[in-house]
Amino acid sequence: MSVYFYHVLQAFLPIVFYLALWSKKISLKEAFIGSSVGIVFAFAVFRIASDFLNVDMLGTVCFIAVIFFLILSFAAFLSRFSVLKIAFTAVLIFCFSVYYRVLSYDFPLFSGELLDTLSIISFGFTVFGFFIIIFLYVFLKNIIISLSNRLLIVFGVFGILFMILNFFALGAVEMMNFKLIETKTLLLSASAILIYYGQFLHYLYSILTFAILAFYLKNMPSQPEKSSVGSIVFRQIKAKREYIKTSAKCAISALLIANALLLYYDLYASRPPQISNSTILEPVEGKFKIPIKLLEDDDLHRFAYIDKESRKKIRFFAINRFKGKTAPIVVFDACMICGDMGYAKKGDELICIACNVRIFLPSIGKAGGCNPIPLIYENDGEYLIIELDEIKTGANFFSETIAMEDISEI
Repeated sequence: MSVYFYHVLQAFLPIVFYLALWSKKISLKEAFIGSSVGIVFAFAVFRIASDFLNVDMLGTVCFIAVIFFLILSFAAFLSRFSVLKIAFTAVLIFCFSVYYRVLSYDFPLFSGELLDTLSIISFGFTVFGFFIIIFLYVFLKNIIISLSNRLLIVFGVFGILFMILNFFALGAVEMMNFKLIETKTLLLSASAILIYYGQFLHYLYSILTFAILAFYLKNMPSQPEKSSVGSIVFRQIKAKREYIKTSAKCAISALLIANALLLYYDLYASRPPQISNSTILEPVEGKFKIPIKLLEDDDLHRFAYIDKESRKKIRFFAINRFKGKTAPIVVFDACMICGDMGYAKKGDELICIACNVRIFLPSIGKAGGCNPIPLIYENDGEYLIIELDEIKTGANFFSETIAMEDISEI
């Protein structure tokens, strides 16, 4: 669910930071009108274009357009024409909104029609992400005025340089993919490095925002003695100091919460599920016996047999389909669609590692879809009994082979 929050900050934090640096030249009204038009138009165009065009191609056009309009925006934002500023704000927000939709294209919140609890929570994370973005923009806009033009230029150069490099790399890879330009080893390697580090751009812009906050607090007026300035001036300075402290605390809290969620996604939520180790079994008199009592913990128990002929490691697992009841079943740890990456159990669901699809436990044992491949077994009330020949039929479902010296040790 935190991926929806992650996508919002990944797509919009760079452009919000960049637009905030132009706060002395762009009014809040101009920014609001331009941003609203850009977002609405982008979502509408993406909805139509995605039905007729390749989404990756749409993203490629967006990456090239971002670089072009970022460079032109310098002249536009320095002009006195309000319409031109609104137009360029709208175009930039349009490009970054398309980028956001490319990032979130395959996720259920936008591709599905079912409104369930998970969708509502995911939508809440999305709204929260936009709230953080809007809050940071308004806050930065209010404090940019207190910074010198020299500092703004330094922050602006860093801000636009990282964006241009990131989108140049993304665009170059996609253009090579669509054979619009010749694939060059050096360009491909450089683009891959930039794309890798581009995944962490939101952290960089968070650091830049913290740096602006530091200068903002450093420029806070000192509190003079009341007797030296008078009560009116004393209260005015005190009120200004309190405002600066309060607004800075709110901004720091927002950034810490945002980065905590980003780190949670990067370090935990984005990691694919991992399958547990398999217990190597050897048949006894041509049969495997799995105690049904072993499944009373309602966990997934993974086993494997090393076939001496094919050298294949054939995995299978036993699980209880109904919590609190005795409903054991044993299946191959592979599916006909996704192959042999296996399954992991999370809560009351079985997760396919390859495609992340959730499988309802009672459906395990049925053929088709992303369900584990069924196998034939017997249940004598105490053991699940599987014939060796039945396990060997699963050799074609698995690709992992074991070296001969390792087989000899089994």
